[in-house]
Amino acid sequence: MLGGTMKDLVIFGIGQIGEVIHYYLTKEAGRRVVAFSVDAAYRTADRLLDLPVVLFEELEARYPPDSHELFVAMSSRQVNKARESKVREAEAKGYRLASHISPRAVVWSEFKLNPNTIIMENNVVQPFATIGRNVIMWSGNHVGHHSSIGDHCFVASHAVISGGVTIGEGTFVGVNATIRDNVRIGARNVLGAGTLILSDTPDNAVFMGSATEMSRVPSNRLRSI
Repeated sequence: MLGGTMKDLVIFGIGQIGEVIHYYLTKEAGRRVVAFSVDAAYRTADRLLDLPVVLFEELEARYPPDSHELFVAMSSRQVNKARESKVREAEAKGYRLASHISPRAVVWSEFKLNPNTIIMENNVVQPFATIGRNVIMWSGNHVGHHSSIGDHCFVASHAVISGGVTIGEGTFVGVNATIRDNVRIGARNVLGAGTLILSDTPDNAVFMGSATEMSRVPSNRLRSI
């Protein structure tokens, strides 16, 4: 805080996730985003959403950490290790990491929001549930009572995390995944779209849902839907 006002904000990441995070932080949180940032090897444009794209290697000189905060808006690439690494780099440079809970999310009254974590609209976080640092909660998830989501996770839309679940750090939870109550998910798991997890999992496990088979009858031959 500077003079009772929020610091200006820089978003690291120039992909679609960066654009989405920009929307939430400006439209919902009322933050003033002044620039995007990216590593030199990945800069493909000089501007994004009418804001400058600054090399991360030059960020401290142009947008110093004493007057700016940072949000690392990256995907689950490398099972979230890439985003985790950049968060650590940003903190080593002295940046405070921003966070946000959508006003259209429902969280229990004593919930603690950690750095570089965003909880988008229509998430439900029930009493006594905890969510770690550097977690992206996309829209419409259910986090049951007494559950714990570790640091550096990414939870896509409409996952059901039942009561008493523990999710290890760096795990990716896909769209419409369901985890039974009191299950312990290991670190760096990948739970694909539509998976159903009924028992504990080891570290680095991968579960992929089954795709619906295409009908042999084409749509122009269907008699009814």
